[in-house]
Amino acid sequence: MEIIRFFLIILMWFLIIGFSCNFIMQTISYSFYKSAKKINEISYEPQFIKFNDTLTGYGYNLEKPSDRVILFFGGSNYIAYNSVGIYSGKFDCTFISADYYGTQHSKGKMNLKTMQQTATELYDWAEKEYPQAHIVIMGHSYGTGIATYLAGVREVQSLFIAAGYRDVSDLYNKMVPIFWGPLRIFISNNIQAAEYAKNVSCPVYVIGSDSDTTLNASLQKKVAECFNNSEIKIFDDVSHEDYFVNNDVLDYIITTMNQT
Repeated sequence: MEIIRFFLIILMWFLIIGFSCNFIMQTISYSFYKSAKKINEISYEPQFIKFNDTLTGYGYNLEKPSDRVILFFGGSNYIAYNSVGIYSGKFDCTFISADYYGTQHSKGKMNLKTMQQTATELYDWAEKEYPQAHIVIMGHSYGTGIATYLAGVREVQSLFIAAGYRDVSDLYNKMVPIFWGPLRIFISNNIQAAEYAKNVSCPVYVIGSDSDTTLNASLQKKVAECFNNSEIKIFDDVSHEDYFVNNDVLDYIITTMNQT
């Protein structure tokens, strides 16, 4: 009887630790969007967009004649305002980013379902506003998962992901290395990018760097293998935060877009 009691206590603490770690990591991840502040020193002036009564975001070059629209999903702290303010003018076309439901001015609750809803409603708005334009999806870090999801459920010209992951265990394990194998079951609202990738039919370009210590180059090779049609490009000396401001990365993306 004592042996059974002992194992039950161990199991109880195992479950408590697993679910608690998931709660903490999810809270931290979401806080990067809920509590993020606007960057003061921006390069381009974001234009506020109200996609519907509850979903908002920002864009740039909204009136610029172009046959292409970029939908961007930023990483941690890169809410729509920051993504547009720092990255948008690097591209000679319309550039749009939305804030997930439950963050910034977008009303509601942030979870996996509403992040996916944010992506599809952003796409549908862009398709309606720019019916003649090709839609390109870009994602960075945490944003690559939802970017991949959208590319799998809507028709897009191409998908660019910088510092991607297979599911959020790749992110969580950087801080709390317990979500391995079957222990990933503890993760709620798991952004399962590797599963979404199976539904992506457009060309995919996976970008990494030998100097990225957050989501490293070896992981990007594994991410690329999740897609049916992908190309991987590994750069030197590009830190995790600098992909979309690095001239070599931008030249690669812009050249590749112009060829598709």
